[in-house]
This record gives sequence, structure tokens and C-alpha cells, in this order.
Amino acid sequence: MEDAIFIGEVCRQANCTPRTVRHYETKGLIAPIATTPGSQKLYGKDAVSIICTAHILKRLGNSLKDIRQILNLTKSKNTKHRRLTKKLRNLLSDMISNMDDEVKLMSASREKIADLLEQTGVCEKCASQDCSDCGKLIRLRTLGLLE
Repeated sequence: MEDAIFIGEVCRQANCTPRTVRHYETKGLIAPIATTPGSQKLYGKDAVSIICTAHILKRLGNSLKDIRQILNLTKSKNTKHRRLTKKLRNLLSDMISNMDDEVKLMSASREKIADLLEQTGVCEKCASQDCSDCGKLIRLRTLGLLE
């Protein structure tokens, strides 16, 4: 089994911990392909790509249940010849829509925070950064995000 790798190598390549590998194994995302005579589990190289994909999907806000569903759909016989199932296409389309919404929110928030930093850099009426007279204190408490 020349393509089989130990958990330590999986962790190194996927930049994760053994606990993560074991967790994904218990959740059915990956499975060992063999066990050594000393009872050490060996994983296929696809375990690394599955873990990396799961990490990205998790950062994008997907639950473990959603991640499992997406990964299972990518293994479906219907995805042969690079065709995506309708269900997977819909999930990915929804994911793009959610990402677009997050990008808009992050961009708007970034602009508001940058504006707040600029406006509160030096208070015009005094040198205090906690000046309630000029009204900037209220913006500072909400980071300028609630305007």
C-alpha cells in the first residue's frame, strides 16, 4: 500500500491535528484504508484533500452535516464525466449567494470602521478619545456599524 499514509502525515499535509482526523473519521467523512499489524491506521491520500475541503466549507459557514452531504454528492456516480448532480449544483449556487452577501457585509463594515478610525483619530473639540460632547463616542461604542 504505497499510497497509504499514517495519521501524522495526514495531519502534516492537511495542517490539522490527530484529533481532527479522528473526529472526521467518527463523523464518516474519511475512513482508514488499512491497519498495520501494530494497529496503526493508514489513510489514503484522498483523506488530505477531504480534510482540506471540509476546512474550507466549514470556514464558509457550512455545518458538518452539510459538509458530509456535499462530499457525498461529489462521490456520487452521477458526478462521473464531470457532471454535477442537480442537488449539488443547487447547494453550490446557494453557497455562492451566501458568500456574495457576506462579502457585501464585510466590505460595508470595513468602510464604516475605516471611516470611524479617521473621524475619531483626533477629536476637534478636545484631545480625549472619549469625548461625549462631540457625539463621536456613540459611533465609537457601535464601531460605526449601526448607522
